[in-house]
Amino acid sequence: MGISKWMAGLVMALMAVIVTATEGEVEYRQHTMEAVGGHMQAAVDILRQKVTHTDHMPIHADALAELSEILPSLFPEGSEGGDALAEIWEDPEDFAERLTAMREAAAGFSAAAGSTDKAALGEAFQALGQACKSCHDSYRAE
Repeated sequence: MGISKWMAGLVMALMAVIVTATEGEVEYRQHTMEAVGGHMQAAVDILRQKVTHTDHMPIHADALAELSEILPSLFPEGSEGGDALAEIWEDPEDFAERLTAMREAAAGFSAAAGSTDKAALGEAFQALGQACKSCHDSYRAE
């Protein structure tokens, strides 16, 4: 009788760890995506000349490129929840393609951020925004 209570306790403890780990994954993903959004908004503020910190653009662009590299790891199997729709795990190939498009666009924006060509910078930022929107339209609950 003592062993079965012990086993039941162990099972309950393991389930609590799994739930906590899943909640942790969701929260971490949300914090990381908030960081992406913050860098995007900062770039918008610079592009719209709301601030004079044009020299900060490469910092934000590089951060977006770096963050885009870890995005695929933020959606492990079993981390459903938050704003992420179940379609992410139901169609992982399409989701992966969209993340690749985002990484490529972020790299392009990062490369353009050091340039004095404002048109190229605007085009690169627009491509990044479209890549983000494409994924959000299909895989994020609003």
